[in-house]
Amino acid sequence: MSAQRGYKRSWRNLLINKRYQLRFTLFMAGLAAVLMTLLGWWVTRVAGEATNVAKSRQRGRICATVPDEKPAEAAKPPTPVPPVPDPVDPDVKVDVGEMQEEAPEHHRGVVLDESSMRIDPDVAPVTPPTVPTMSAEERAKLIAERDECERDIAREIARIDATNRNIVFVLVGSGLLLTLGLAVFGIKMTHRVAGPLHKVTLYLGKMRDGRYDKVYDLRKGDQLVEFYEHFKHAHAGVVAHEHDDVNRIKAVLDALEADGVLARSAEARAAADALRAILERKEKSFV
Repeated sequence: MSAQRGYKRSWRNLLINKRYQLRFTLFMAGLAAVLMTLLGWWVTRVAGEATNVAKSRQRGRICATVPDEKPAEAAKPPTPVPPVPDPVDPDVKVDVGEMQEEAPEHHRGVVLDESSMRIDPDVAPVTPPTVPTMSAEERAKLIAERDECERDIAREIARIDATNRNIVFVLVGSGLLLTLGLAVFGIKMTHRVAGPLHKVTLYLGKMRDGRYDKVYDLRKGDQLVEFYEHFKHAHAGVVAHEHDDVNRIKAVLDALEADGVLARSAEARAAADALRAILERKEKSFV
């Protein structure tokens, strides 16, 4: 079997059958874009909620409190207020003697006499609050700790925001890359189907015009290999029949010239001329 040259199609000719290739590619890329949009919306929503929770947690951190430089004035103790005795109605008299109960002979009697009771308020002395004293070094250290805590909170919030933005950027970038990759992959894969069909169409057009080119093998990775092999065998069979016709015409012409029929008959010469024209056309069809 003779070696056949490799057939390589240029990247500029990837869109051989635009209607078929673009329809298939746009369907895949559009479906991927819709799915990535839905996924990105859900992920950004969840990430936004997590970001708000994390930022609220950072804002809720309590840093060191620095007291004022001037101590607060000691609160003055409240002035005790003497109790106001309840007003006594002078017209009301209580005869305690009437409340005396007559006890039986074998029990002691209980007699309630007049008495009075007074409760004085026990006012404890109020001690003014003591204000802690703090040196300048301790105050400066406490201020530094507070400032560092506030800066750390700001850094954490900025880091959380940056992480949320990175998530959005990664999702958008991944969606674009996936859509673009599927578009390129779809065109490439459909080209592996459209390429063999395009070659078969070209060979059939040449056969219609009476030309029989050499059918080369498909490029590595192309699809429809079995279909192309059937076409290749059919093309070889047609070429073989054409070669047989050429050999038969040559044999007839040689026989006519050998018998001298062409010299004796004008009709034979006309038929021989027609056969020579057919022979010339068939020989030119093999390129």
